[in-house]
Amino acid sequence: MAIVFYKDLPLDFTPHPVTGDVRPITDETAIRRSIANIIRTSKGTRPFRPDYGSNIKSYLFSNNIFSEYEINQQIYNSLTAFEPRIIVVSVTTKIENNGISIDVSYRIKNTGRLTSLQTLVKRTA
Repeated sequence: MAIVFYKDLPLDFTPHPVTGDVRPITDETAIRRSIANIIRTSKGTRPFRPDYGSNIKSYLFSNNIFSEYEINQQIYNSLTAFEPRIIVVSVTTKIENNGISIDVSYRIKNTGRLTSLQTLVKRTA
C-alpha cells in the first residue's frame, strides 16, 4: 500500500462510477492541480480570500509593456504564499502571441522530489 502524503478534492467533483463517492486526488496530482489553480485564479474572485491567486490574466489584456521578470515574480509570490507543500525552485515564462507559457520547477517538501509543471495561460477572444 502506497503512503499518501496529501489529499485534495477534485474541483469537478466527479463521482466514482461504482460507489458514487467523490474520489480524492492525492500526492503529486493534488499539488500539480493546486499550482495550476493558483496560477489561473485571478485575485479577488474567491469569496473570503481576496488575495488568493495571481494576476497573470491581467497581463494578457494589458496595453502596457511588461517584462517576463514581473510575471515570474507574480507567480513566485503567489505560489510561495498559497502552496505550503512546495518550495519553488524556478519560474520561467515566455510571452507568446495569445498567451503566456509558464514553467514552474518545484520541490515537494515531504519527499524532497524535484518536479515541474508546464502550462499555458491563453487569451480567449
